[in-house]
Amino acid sequence: MRNKKLMTLLVSGAALMGMTISGCGNKIQENAVFATLDDTTITMGVANFFAKYQQVMYDTTFMGYYGEDMWQNDLYGNGSTLTEDVKTNVEEELLELYLLKAHMEEYGISVTEEEEAAILKAADDFISENSKAAIKQIGAENKENVMEMLRLQTIKNKMHDRIIQDADTTVTDEEAKQRTFSYLQISTTGYTDENSNQVEYTEEEKANLKTTAEGIAASPAETFDTAVTDAGYTLSTASYGSAEDENASMDKAVLEAADALSEGQISGVIETDTAYYVLRLDKEFDEEATASKREELISAKQEDHYTDIVDGWKEAAKWTVNESEWEKVTFEEYFKLPEEEETEGTEDLNEGATESESLNDTEQ
Repeated sequence: MRNKKLMTLLVSGAALMGMTISGCGNKIQENAVFATLDDTTITMGVANFFAKYQQVMYDTTFMGYYGEDMWQNDLYGNGSTLTEDVKTNVEEELLELYLLKAHMEEYGISVTEEEEAAILKAADDFISENSKAAIKQIGAENKENVMEMLRLQTIKNKMHDRIIQDADTTVTDEEAKQRTFSYLQISTTGYTDENSNQVEYTEEEKANLKTTAEGIAASPAETFDTAVTDAGYTLSTASYGSAEDENASMDKAVLEAADALSEGQISGVIETDTAYYVLRLDKEFDEEATASKREELISAKQEDHYTDIVDGWKEAAKWTVNESEWEKVTFEEYFKLPEEEETEGTEDLNEGATESESLNDTEQ
């Protein structure tokens, strides 16, 4: 049997990974009801296609590591199987996508004739470039399933960009300002020996490490970099706004020590539960880091606004999943990448709103 590797399908940010398949195919009733959202009905054909799309990514990325029973396992340690986790994610994704579609007119959003034509062409290309078995396995025998995924993702991209325009993106100078310091970090948790075993430091070894850190802390500011590298360590840098920042990745004790420094000054040894640190404050006010932080905060405010809007719609919506049909979707037929991929001849078929990429045939 000769199967063509499923090509990458990309329209306005919606992508379908390349793959080959094994298994008997799709047994879902195409027009059965998956869910209703107010007066809108979502078919099992669409829901199954979304679920199989997620399966492709897990099968081809993680199955080699977790094994073929991964779908029955509690992969995330949350008390549910991977199958249940993925299907829950698909439910949530479809609810969000159809809510965005339902509110398009409020934001003046539409799918243009050009975008619809690009979606149609991409779906036609996708189906024609792949075997019937592969198309059946992914749930794409009905071309509208492929088109609907691409259409919904196109709507989401446009709605997201429009909704975040209404966010309050005010960021004060105090919120954005950043200080930058260089630092030496010497781990005290242990080391890996020649046999790849993790070995804990003895108290004597920890004392020697602290002596090394103290020697570097005593070096002049202008030779701090050299002192660190000469001791066999790497000098790193970090920027922060305040030691009270709850989202800071650096240990609070380190940030408090940085707060006490003037520009160019070197700290003493800061001891945490996992390491010894020595700092040098490089900039009291880092313009570049501050500008970057400002953009980060603006983006966060935009995403928070988007989430608030969608969450409000969810609270007001009547969303009902047809569990008896939805439970029929399983991930027992696995998707597999070919053992040897031939990429010669791969080319972009479209640019801009639509891109497609097909790979050479592989013998099955």
